[in-house]
Amino acid sequence: MTLAPMPNLRLSVRENLRCHLVSHDPLIIISYGLPLGAPMQLAPYLAHRKAYFLMGNWWSLLDQAMLQRTKQLYGLMRDMYPRHEFIFLTNAREENTLLERIGLPNYLCHHNAFLDESIFRPMPEVAKDLDAVYTARLLPFKRQTLARNIPGWALLYYFHPSDKAKQQTYLRYLQRTMPAMVLPNHDPATGEYRRLGPFAMAQAINRARVGLCLSQVEGGNYATTEYMLCGLPVVSTPSQGGRDAFLDPEISRVVEAAPRAVARAVAELAGLNLPPKLVRLRTLLKVRELRQDFIRLIEALSEGSGQRQPFAERFASVFINKMLTYPGTPENFLARHGLLPGQTGPDAALAATA
Repeated sequence: MTLAPMPNLRLSVRENLRCHLVSHDPLIIISYGLPLGAPMQLAPYLAHRKAYFLMGNWWSLLDQAMLQRTKQLYGLMRDMYPRHEFIFLTNAREENTLLERIGLPNYLCHHNAFLDESIFRPMPEVAKDLDAVYTARLLPFKRQTLARNIPGWALLYYFHPSDKAKQQTYLRYLQRTMPAMVLPNHDPATGEYRRLGPFAMAQAINRARVGLCLSQVEGGNYATTEYMLCGLPVVSTPSQGGRDAFLDPEISRVVEAAPRAVARAVAELAGLNLPPKLVRLRTLLKVRELRQDFIRLIEALSEGSGQRQPFAERFASVFINKMLTYPGTPENFLARHGLLPGQTGPDAALAATA
């Protein structure tokens, strides 16, 4: 069995593969990261068959530099793989309007709808010893300093692979200027950094009374919904990218980007003592509504391929947290699902990966 892609049909990309199989027939793959990043890695092996690539985005498609690069790559991919369709999943209606104008296929499907509510949930056994929590990368655009007037708050962070030294310098600056900031990522015994898994993240979030979202521009922002699934109301600044889709006025506040305004809103929401189950329920209603939109998309693609399979019945078996996996290589992902040239179905995948 060959593990090589179809000849002369490859565009190069340097990015970790992040994708998930939604349907085998018709072939539908959802991915995240660089727009068209996963299709560029997978499409060369699938050039012989019909395939749909659904591409979610972690950054705002309103970013002009990113948009122009995406449009260029889309044109190349469409020409190189005429049997494939590429659909951009968006987090904000403004993105759909823009993509329509420049001719990129799109569908409103906020990625926060794919957070696993069994992981992110209220934990009454966790003591609330913090006023607020902020899940944010160690980059200035996250504007952590807007939290400096909050009496006690936690920063949940991770190191991006690029330029770790620069991020450590920024972290030391935040520690010097905001002594009220707590770092749950740090091992209590050694003080060394530790990356927290989803369950540990949910535990750390549950220590706080309010969640923070302070950047001006980004994508849909998982943290917004993670907070609310854990029962925390949210304080946000005005933003671009789609996180406001989950901000219910009764369980959130959108305030100016000023430390005093952020601290006042945190104190107000904390003082309301909103029942965590109420915050979670309002969020789940939006999550499930958006999942129904996704189900309708898959069923429409299936019908267009001559299939009439109700995807709603299979959604639970397909669903995983964030609808993405990290399979390593394209060959690993495709072999696991019986999609390499020469394989006859999913059962053949085990032999290919042995």
